[in-house]
Amino acid sequence: MQDYAALLQRARANLPEVKTSGERFVVPEPDVMTDGKNTVIRNFQEICEVLRREPEHVIGILAKELGCPGVLDLPRGMLKSRIAKETIQQRLKEYTEKYVICSECKRPDTHLNKEGRFTLLICEACGAQRPVTVRRVVEPERPKAIVVVGEVYRLTIEDIGRRGDGVAKKEGFVIFVTGATTRGTTVNARITKVLGNNAYAVVQP
Repeated sequence: MQDYAALLQRARANLPEVKTSGERFVVPEPDVMTDGKNTVIRNFQEICEVLRREPEHVIGILAKELGCPGVLDLPRGMLKSRIAKETIQQRLKEYTEKYVICSECKRPDTHLNKEGRFTLLICEACGAQRPVTVRRVVEPERPKAIVVVGEVYRLTIEDIGRRGDGVAKKEGFVIFVTGATTRGTTVNARITKVLGNNAYAVVQP
């Protein structure tokens, strides 16, 4: 019967070759500047080269996560919104953990492989594979407008404005009604304009 040392040596010999870069993995800190309403990452290409990912993929994921358009002007990347540097750093950290780092051996020596509808993260160091799930960004539901242009509402005139228009209220909206000149009356009013929390209307027969 073979001793433990011989069995261990034999097992190690049968393991697949481990391929690693051998270098300490450090993602460069993003060099961020604002240009009007845009945010520019001046060392974007350098970051992508360290991550070993296509710039189109990185900017696309950042844009989706941050909810704004993203464009490439290599070596720069641009996000069409004013975004704090700390936020970009956090999103790049999340990208690295999700799309680069192997969840088994924690090495960055990986690549992405598209198989049908799924994307696999394949580790070149330990051979592990895992699917990369894309988080769906759910748009918050917009509140329905209390008053809508073109609609007719039954309103009670509570006051008379300085210009002689009637003033009515509906769930916090102040509505100025042209043609309503008597306080306390109830009229049919068609909305003609909505501005913020104010609306304008005309009396309907």
